[in-house]
Amino acid sequence: MDSDLASIDSADRLREQFDLSFASAPALPAAGSVNLLTIRIGAEPYAIRLADIRGLHADRRILDLPGPMPELLGVTNFRGQIVPVFQLAALLGKCPGAAPRWMVLVQASAPLALAFEAFDSHICVLDDEIISPADAAGQGGVRTASGVVPLLDIGVLAAQVEARAAHSLSGLTP
Repeated sequence: MDSDLASIDSADRLREQFDLSFASAPALPAAGSVNLLTIRIGAEPYAIRLADIRGLHADRRILDLPGPMPELLGVTNFRGQIVPVFQLAALLGKCPGAAPRWMVLVQASAPLALAFEAFDSHICVLDDEIISPADAAGQGGVRTASGVVPLLDIGVLAAQVEARAAHSLSGLTP
């Protein structure tokens, strides 16, 4: 009889702890850590800081749009805002493989989306696992469980795209 009461009491405590876990705020990442998305362009892995993007999206319709930049895939709609979509592989000087399925909406001065082939995971790394600062091409590195992965500086890439687009458009005006 006592074991039955103990089991009921234990089950009640577990149920209460479970219910309270949904009422609590999610745990914040530890100080000194960085949240990253790991993606793939072809077979090559890359990482993106979560703080550099406003969203990750799959299977968005892209309306083809001719433009002065070969990396421009077209435009898509995010909550009523028309956003240009650029192929990340082409921006990095890589040969585009399969049609990009995923895209990130970038935190930039102008709306911008970067499309790529595969999203792998979300990881959290310590600051000291970021092993090199971003270079002029917008790449650094980060140690992950699968080895060192290039860390893309999305802000640098977005600034390069905006500068190239402004330059291309200035050549089109009479």
